[in-house]
Order: sequence, then C-alpha cells, then structure tokens
Amino acid sequence: MTTAVTNTALELRGVRVRRGGRDVLDLPHLSVTSGETVAILGPNGAGKSTLMLAAALLLGADGTITILGETAHRGAHVRLRRYTATVFQDAALLDMTVRRNIEVALAMHGVPRTERHARADEWLARLGVAHLAEQRGHAVSGGEAQRVSLARAFAVRPRLLFLDEPFSGVDHATRAALTGDLRALLAAEGTAALIATHDHSEALLLADRVLLLDAGRPLQVGPAAEVLARPESEAAARFLGFSVLGAGARALLGLQAPDGAASAAVSPEAARLEVTGTPGIVRRAEAGGGIGRLLVELASGDTLAVALAVEALRAPSLAVGHETRVAVDTERVVWLAR
Repeated sequence: MTTAVTNTALELRGVRVRRGGRDVLDLPHLSVTSGETVAILGPNGAGKSTLMLAAALLLGADGTITILGETAHRGAHVRLRRYTATVFQDAALLDMTVRRNIEVALAMHGVPRTERHARADEWLARLGVAHLAEQRGHAVSGGEAQRVSLARAFAVRPRLLFLDEPFSGVDHATRAALTGDLRALLAAEGTAALIATHDHSEALLLADRVLLLDAGRPLQVGPAAEVLARPESEAAARFLGFSVLGAGARALLGLQAPDGAASAAVSPEAARLEVTGTPGIVRRAEAGGGIGRLLVELASGDTLAVALAVEALRAPSLAVGHETRVAVDTERVVWLAR
C-alpha cells in the first residue's frame, strides 16, 4: 500500500497522552506541510518530547495522527515509520562502524544491499564526517556522533523528519555549526520536519512556523518571527523572555495602555538604561549565548529585563543592589489583551 498524494506531511488532531491520571499532552491540532519545518518551543517539562514521540508513532496516544495523508492506525505504524526518520538528543549509535550504523538504517528502510555502501558514504561526506566511516560508533565525539546521526536520518531519504532536541548535548560552537548545516540540508532536500527545542534562536533560524508549548498545551502557533516577536499571552511572553508589566510599572514608565489591554510585554531589546529614566534597583545579571540581560526591579515590584553587551554587565555601577535608571521604547511594547 502506498501513501496518498497530499501536501500535508503530518497532521495531529485531538492528540492526548495521559500519565499518572493526568494529561501530559493535550494538542487540539497541528499540521506540517510538505517541505515545511515546524519548531516545538517550550521550557523543560513542557511536553515537547512527548509530542515528538507520539507524532513519530513511537508512543501511544489518543486522537488521530495522519502521515502523508494516511491515518496511522496501529497496524500501519511500522510501514509509515519507513517514510520518516528520527534524530534524538542522544545519537544512539550502535557499537559497530559508523558506516555500518547507516547501512543498518538503510536496510530497515528497505534499501537494496547493493546501494547501501555508496548511500552511506554519500551522506557521511555531506555531513563532513567521511573520515569516520571505519571508526566505531562509540569512539567518536558528541558533535561527530550527531553529524553521523543526521547522516543516518537523511540517508534513508525521509519525507518527514523528527528532531527531538538534537543539539542540546553539544557545545555552543558545535551547536551553531550543526544548526546551520541542518538548515541547508532541509532546504536542499525539501524534507518536512518537526523539531523540538528550547532555544529561541535555533527555532527562528530553522523553522517556518513555531508552536509554543507549556504544560502539554499549546500557547500560540504562527510564523516563527511573528510568534517570537509578538506573544499573545502572559505565559508566552514570560517564556520568550519578555518582562510582563502591570499597571504600577506602566505608570512609572509612562506607558499608556490601549483599550482592552491587561498588561504590557516588553522584550529586553525594547528596554534600555537611560540617565533620565525611571529609577530601579539592579537585582541580577544574566548571560547566555553571548547576550547579556540586566534585571532591574522597579518601585512597583515589577522586574524589567534590559539587554546589554555581556562586558557591560561588569560595570561597578551595575552591581547587584545599585540604583540605575531605565526606559522603554513605547513603539515596541506588546500589549496583551484581558
């Protein structure tokens, strides 16, 4: 039996997973069109991996899952998985040569024996790890193992690729390089992909659309740049790193709320230090991925995050407990409805 001709690579309707008597995933609807990349973005424990495993037919779930136009009833799981490939955080290489790891995957997807060696070498070369072909899978580094894992996934020529936090276990430089290579491969192959991540920049670079997930439920879905720049709820705003400001903070900062607005969401990039601004007390400095944030507590008790160069955070005047002054770019404030 062949799959139906369709522009939808994956569709989930009413998908639920329960553990310990409670829902850990409750997803009314999600679809991925052919050639599209959708990122599942959320904090640890949001249900990203549960969603990925259910969608990849590796975890039982209630609801309807459709892959390439065919409903995934239990008897079709093994066959439908042959149209897909999955990359996990742990590369899970077998204790055999790197080339053989890929050949085994090709065999499981029905690729003739005469084609496996050449196909494996082709994809090892495309991922820049051809020199590892004869090494044992357990002997390569973490970054090398993820490159082999990607080569193994793409070698089977999947129509749908699942990636569950694939680069979270490698260093920043390796992660950046792998993300760039993955983006290029997805574009070149036209492969539909669903990727779980907690990294905002990774989602923005890789994804056409983003689904924000929290406690197993969707918060927001839409074009990646739009979702990351304009959260629609306080929960989405806080996860994305926005400061959510109540009436007291808005009054201090001179922000006028439009009708129907309940709170203001301010990205760190929309806030700044200003000598004539609103006074506040420095409570903490943070840094990650080369980006710094200064957390300033206002007299209202609200905290405003200000984006700064990491080296600027070392200034004595910005030590914890010191007073500073802040302002907000009013045109960049996102107003959240009641």
